[in-house]
Amino acid sequence: MNKIKRIISLILIVYLLIPITANAEVTTYGQILDDLYSAEAQLRKNQQSISDNKNQMYNDNARITKLKQEIEEGKIESDRLHKEILESEEKIEDKKGQSKDVISYLQMSDGENLYLEYIFGTDSVTDLIYRMAVVEQITEHNNEIINELETLIKSNENKKKELARKEEEHTQKIEDLKNEISKLQRNISSLGDLSPSLEQEVKTKQSLVNYYKSQGCKNRGDRIGIDCATTTANAVFNRPIKQGYVTSFIGVRWGSLHRGIDLGSSTGKNTPLYSVGYGVITSIWKDGSGAQCVNIEYKTTDGTYYTAIYGHLSRYGSIYEGMKVNPDTIIGYMGDTGYAFGVHLHLELWPCRLYADSNCRTWNSYVSYVNQLYNKGFKGAESVINFPKKTYQTWYTK
Repeated sequence: MNKIKRIISLILIVYLLIPITANAEVTTYGQILDDLYSAEAQLRKNQQSISDNKNQMYNDNARITKLKQEIEEGKIESDRLHKEILESEEKIEDKKGQSKDVISYLQMSDGENLYLEYIFGTDSVTDLIYRMAVVEQITEHNNEIINELETLIKSNENKKKELARKEEEHTQKIEDLKNEISKLQRNISSLGDLSPSLEQEVKTKQSLVNYYKSQGCKNRGDRIGIDCATTTANAVFNRPIKQGYVTSFIGVRWGSLHRGIDLGSSTGKNTPLYSVGYGVITSIWKDGSGAQCVNIEYKTTDGTYYTAIYGHLSRYGSIYEGMKVNPDTIIGYMGDTGYAFGVHLHLELWPCRLYADSNCRTWNSYVSYVNQLYNKGFKGAESVINFPKKTYQTWYTK
């Protein structure tokens, strides 16, 4: 019984390892050429939509900037209105007091008798005229106070309505801002983590064709890695920096797989990045958000091809496409180019030749293949390079 269990376990292990330790069917030079022609045709077809997408992202950013400005201006206006309302309320209370004082002084409840007693309680015509003028002035003053009071109250009510409208506009603009930011984030997310634009994918495929040509590939039937463009086998992968630490492991992030391990170092942008083994640089490129990247192809002793992607470089080393590299070759320096939060190296290392093997012939198929491997338990660079199991645990040697 135990023997049967061991056999079943062995079969399961072999099944799980098949897509990880062996590359897919052999790719011919003709297929690489066809991929290039297909990508060029797709680029021509999608040129307008690519331009539209870039314009939309530009407009999203402009709209966000404008909304932030309008929100700030609206806040200033609301604060001004609020201050004026408070000042008006103080004036209203003051006018109410003045009106009460006049009414109290004149005893308006007996106003007519008081006026008559005051006016006719005189011994001369001159005094009579004077007293009549005084009464008229007092009455006009009281009416003026009452009119001012009514005007202030009406003005304050209008200001309160205006303030309520401004606050409603303010709330709506904040909501609009959130929507615009969300739209921009969806645009950025649609680019994918370190994903190339279609123009860049065409350029990379053209570079790959040129590299295979330089490596002796001439006929459409030439098999990549067998008849031409063979790569030196490398048994062991090394860490890409001499001193550093893991800032983030491979895993699902914001709803999609973060395919690379993120590495940091106390030396920041001065940190040199080394090749993780013996291989060949197949592409030097920038992703859709401007991150400087390098692709390197490796071959292990069991015949499995890997592609490493170094992302967010601040600058490149003295490298070129088609250059053979070793563990002492400086690829570039750690950076934060593109869509990055802080200086770090994003390192992807998965068992396929990007844009060459059938399961990684396009960027989308590469992403899909990596997801399949991850779901089966393989974790790219983490599975083949000796990294610490905890974040921010520093090492001091490759």
